[in-house]
Amino acid sequence: MNVSLVQQFPPTSGNPRNSEGAFLRGKSGEILFAYSQYAGDSNHDHATCNVALTVSRDEGLTWSEPRIIARAKEDFGTQNIMSVSALAQEKGDLSFYFLVKENDFSTSLARARSSDGISFVCERCGVGFPRAYYVINNDRLVRTRSGAILAPAAYITAEQNRNGGGVPYTATCLVSHDDGTSFVKAAFDFTTTDRTNVRYGLQEPGILETETGFYYWMRTGYGRQYESVSQGALEDLCTPCPSPFTAPPSPMQIKEYDGVWYAVYNPIPRSNGYETREYAGTWGRTPLVIRRSSDGGATWGPLNVVEDDPTRGYSYPALFKTDDGHLLLAYCRGDGADGNNLCRLGIARIAINEIQ
Repeated sequence: MNVSLVQQFPPTSGNPRNSEGAFLRGKSGEILFAYSQYAGDSNHDHATCNVALTVSRDEGLTWSEPRIIARAKEDFGTQNIMSVSALAQEKGDLSFYFLVKENDFSTSLARARSSDGISFVCERCGVGFPRAYYVINNDRLVRTRSGAILAPAAYITAEQNRNGGGVPYTATCLVSHDDGTSFVKAAFDFTTTDRTNVRYGLQEPGILETETGFYYWMRTGYGRQYESVSQGALEDLCTPCPSPFTAPPSPMQIKEYDGVWYAVYNPIPRSNGYETREYAGTWGRTPLVIRRSSDGGATWGPLNVVEDDPTRGYSYPALFKTDDGHLLLAYCRGDGADGNNLCRLGIARIAINEIQ
């Protein structure tokens, strides 16, 4: 499979990390990509971070110089906003949603909204859910056929976050019934009963609406992604169990285009013939592969390798289908020299007809 790495955002002085983002089609056909752009001298998850935007007018082949569209301190009075998702609003506006890491160690949701894809207005989303430290990955928000917006989330208490985390996460979903103006918490909570790696719990979930219900998956520390299926309403998701996808503690992304599901993740190297050595800063997140399913996830094709350099780690993928038969895949791809795998962001183009 031919993979063309068309853009990179490496760490630089005063910009120690560029990471997870999401794509959105603009008003004039351009492709917008917003992502987490760190400032200062720290690449830590809670360090100073804003949301930057870059634009492509040739289906992802080239990209503009990034500019800031949302500032943590000036717009929200906090230090860090990150983990960008993208949605078109019901009345046509374009929005990039992101997490706001509040000063009380909880998180909330906000968005940068635009009528033209050029000028953006920052606004908080209403908080109708219990105060906690929620993690919502990039490129995760989904609009259902009924019009609701789903934000799959995992959480610990704000007090546990204040004390440095290190406790198992509980997976759930935040839901908006007013086009993203406010969110409430879904009725379900998923926790793990497997105590062999309790530190991780069920983390970084994603969700996909199916023909009959929902498919929900979660990162774990148990060597696999976990999965839950509903044949009806969101609240009917079954108890999570191990999925067919092997994985280190690293997120997976699944999206559907034209009836085909595409999964991007890190299979565990030792199960696929790769060396097991873990290089500094990679956290075992290599190789990065993409697979396809034409039957709603019942069966999956072979592993198509996107990148497999063992000195780099690959994580937090975002997917977008172009109008010229390609998938754009954005993902973190840093190495030890960059600081860690989260510090360098790349955008690749992959011809859909080459994905087996």
